Amino acid sequence: MFPSRIFSAFFMAVFALALTACSSGKPESTVETFYEAAAKGDVEKATEQISFSSVPAAQMMAAKGKVQMIVGEMQARIQANDGLDSVEILESKINEEGKLATVRSKVKFKNGKEQTENHRLIKEDDSWKILLK
Repeated sequence: MFPSRIFSAFFMAVFALALTACSSGKPESTVETFYEAAAKGDVEKATEQISFSSVPAAQMMAAKGKVQMIVGEMQARIQANDGLDSVEILESKINEEGKLATVRSKVKFKNGKEQTENHRLIKEDDSWKILLK
């Protein structure tokens, strides 16, 4: 019986890993993860969703600082609206080359207010990242 429990645990771990890998392969997942991280004030997780590929090395610290500030502002806005209720993906388009995407989302707050956002994303190393404006 003990070996079957090990097998079951192993199978569940592999299944969870597979689900995680699948969800990170979509630009919509990146946008959702970004908002969820911002709502929690998880600057590190939010920053992982951002592309810094076009930022010159000399400006990297400033760019990451800007993202920290944006996440802080977003968290404050989310809290002012009683928290994040959901992120609804309204539209998602990937270009023909499969390297760029646009995602239109509706952020719903717990107080009933909504906000529509547009995001441009780029595919980097098989992951989608939000482009800095």
